Amino acid sequence: MKHLPSAIIMFLIFMSPTGVGAQVATNTSESDLDMSTSTVVDDGSATATAERIITNRNTVEQQAKDTTQPEQLPEKVAILELFEQRPVTSPGFFSFMAYWVQSAVQAGVPANTIFLILITAIMATLVSFIRIVIGLPTIGMLVPIALAYAFVALGVFVGLYLLAAIILASYVSKMMLKRLKIMYYPKRSLSMFLLVVFTLGALSLAAMVGYEAVLGVSIFPIIILILMGDDIVSVQLYKSAKETLVIASTTLLVGLTGYALASSDAVRDTLLLYPELVLLTVPANILIGRYFGLRIFEVFRFNEFTD
Repeated sequence: MKHLPSAIIMFLIFMSPTGVGAQVATNTSESDLDMSTSTVVDDGSATATAERIITNRNTVEQQAKDTTQPEQLPEKVAILELFEQRPVTSPGFFSFMAYWVQSAVQAGVPANTIFLILITAIMATLVSFIRIVIGLPTIGMLVPIALAYAFVALGVFVGLYLLAAIILASYVSKMMLKRLKIMYYPKRSLSMFLLVVFTLGALSLAAMVGYEAVLGVSIFPIIILILMGDDIVSVQLYKSAKETLVIASTTLLVGLTGYALASSDAVRDTLLLYPELVLLTVPANILIGRYFGLRIFEVFRFNEFTD
């Protein structure tokens, strides 16, 4: 018990504001504060970087008009005002399509989506005309249409940049895989690996050099471009370089034409206001399907033999 006062005194000294305990607590608090400050600085740096990237991406998205996305409120209001030029309150024989479209938009269906659905039939008719009447081949029918929508979503310059990288990868795939004696689908899987590597490299290079247009890209149009590159590889494996060049060039030309149509405000407003125009593709396809004459491309080719 006689040592109790000494213990109490030591405890009071340790816990006093100027004592050892206070210094330990202060050092501990300062250490925690330094660690906390460092963490805040690190988090702040990461947050600032993320905010800068998001800001740049939003700026790019605002600059590039993407009709593959649902329209915003101002565009929605403008479309509803557009419908006032031709109000259709009940379906009729010549206006049932307009009634259908206006009712769907008023119910909440994006007008951009309706427009792209309608123009798909027009672009398919264009592909049929180019293949049958003009005589130029394409990679199927849906690939040029999907390529047009990829250009709309990415922007034509970013789309062409990525497409150039993918076409380069397709030629590298041809050189590396043509003599490889394996089955068809594993060979295409290896070509897909090369396409993915080249696409990732193109995106990384563009971001590193400050090409901010690539910051707003999404996966779906890139997948469309990769699938087109895969189709080009499959064409190259069985056709000559000249045939592959003609097919790829025609597909690209149709895709750019579709991009011009799908990104035009005049075309969109006209098709939304008069959707009955899509019905003209029915007789147009019947006429194209009954065309048995000489194709335009063949006329120029056979002129070499007649001269």
